[in-house]
Amino acid sequence: MRKFAAALSVAFLFISACQAKPSETTVTSATTQATATATTLPVTPVPTEVPYVYMPYDGSEEAQAILQGMTLEEKVYQLFMVSPEQLTGTDIYEYDTEFNDVTRSAISAYPVGGVIFFGGNIVDPDQITNFIAAYQEASDIGLFIGIDEEGGDITRIASNPAFDVPVFPPMLEVEGEDAAYIIGNTIGGYIRGYGFNLDFAPVADVNSNPDNTVIGNRAFSSDPQEAAVMVSGAVRGFNDSGVFCTLKHFPGHGDTIADTHFEAASIPKTYAEMQDCELIPFAAGIEAGADFIMAAHITTPNADPAGLPASMSYFWLTTVLRYDMGFTGIIVTDSMTMQAITDNFTPQEAAVAAVYAGCDIILMPADLEAAAQGIVEAVENGTIPEERIDASVLRILDTKIEGGII
Repeated sequence: MRKFAAALSVAFLFISACQAKPSETTVTSATTQATATATTLPVTPVPTEVPYVYMPYDGSEEAQAILQGMTLEEKVYQLFMVSPEQLTGTDIYEYDTEFNDVTRSAISAYPVGGVIFFGGNIVDPDQITNFIAAYQEASDIGLFIGIDEEGGDITRIASNPAFDVPVFPPMLEVEGEDAAYIIGNTIGGYIRGYGFNLDFAPVADVNSNPDNTVIGNRAFSSDPQEAAVMVSGAVRGFNDSGVFCTLKHFPGHGDTIADTHFEAASIPKTYAEMQDCELIPFAAGIEAGADFIMAAHITTPNADPAGLPASMSYFWLTTVLRYDMGFTGIIVTDSMTMQAITDNFTPQEAAVAAVYAGCDIILMPADLEAAAQGIVEAVENGTIPEERIDASVLRILDTKIEGGII
């Protein structure tokens, strides 16, 4: 806890002095700073010699019109995706399976941007279809409805005998871009039929460490070029099915030994080494049109010496992903209930650091209300410009408009 807290303190040390005015937040200045940062590998995840710079996003007229009618609190809640239980306060060892008055009150009090469903929330086709429809009907702004349906060992629907859907082998056993396309297109097609509009798949990690227990056969290959081809095929398949997909776990979780679900995990590679391996499938997925990228909770001390998890790293999310790799879609954290986060940060610290670093969506905060309030206070005290929140909300709204969610 002490090590990470110190890193977090250093990361925000110069914020008040380096705060950018809206007029200073331009593509030109950001690109210049991002290139320099990537070359010099700063010791903090935020720039100290220039104003805070983030990827600007103006949004469509429709998105702007929605934004103008939102309070700061409403905008902040759009930055969160939660499980049904996190929304309603149900015991963590139980699962919500039906929409009721408690759910309706919760979605009104906490107008989140999306909901993620797990196996325990899913009983049968009629139940989950009606459950999702009720959430959408109750929400003033349409919701991202997410699921982890990767194929192989990680499925919420295909592993349920109540569903008559194809069952795919682990991705490591899949061969060829066409096969990856079919998997993405098929999974996207059947989850869309139940009301899901977002899959947290495909895995874009490279299975480069045989001792890795968290990725393993979830990855397409131990070869980055082969993984890139497969990821590209899967993304095209998902996109053609009408479901948004997510490249995960950026910048690459395949070479870790530890599992961030249970403890902190680190990759010892330099940035250049990761460019030659881990980043290759992500670049291919971006080129293929992936709309979401999930940031992992791994640390990369020889690439980003700031010492923060990638999900809170300005270097990885803004300098590298936004400016060097050109990703303009939505950046979402991995679950903030994972112990790599909860053992080292409060919900407020984790949420504020992630948004400051460049995340658009906080997935499953350990305490929704506390995390949201932390971001609100960060805006009110000048740590994060409200224009930075607006950029993420506009990006979220336009993606929802594109997907027919609103």
